[in-house]
Amino acid sequence: MADRAPDPRPSSPAEALEWLRKRFDAEAAADCEATFALELAGADGGALGVRVENGRLELSEGDLQPADLRFRIAAHDFYDVLAGRANPDMLFMEERLRVEGDLGLALRFRRLFGART
Repeated sequence: MADRAPDPRPSSPAEALEWLRKRFDAEAAADCEATFALELAGADGGALGVRVENGRLELSEGDLQPADLRFRIAAHDFYDVLAGRANPDMLFMEERLRVEGDLGLALRFRRLFGART
């Protein structure tokens, strides 16, 4: 099976939210209720909120408090992950991706938005 071509790389929080919106798998989220906070560091970063409730998705710019799971990552690294140019597992091992909360939810986040996240 051939590798999938890289997706266009987001370059802003608004573009990242649109990427997430387009790739959301409502079926995978049918029994999920969770709030995710993404803190994207750097000049092209910002705070993103992702709320999933029984197959429905709510996205926002800005921090969601409280969050069941919080990701801290440089904006350029996050955008590279979304585009398929960076591996989130490697970023985690290199401590460039920090996760606070239930690691099982981190794996669930990947399923909710496709294998690249």
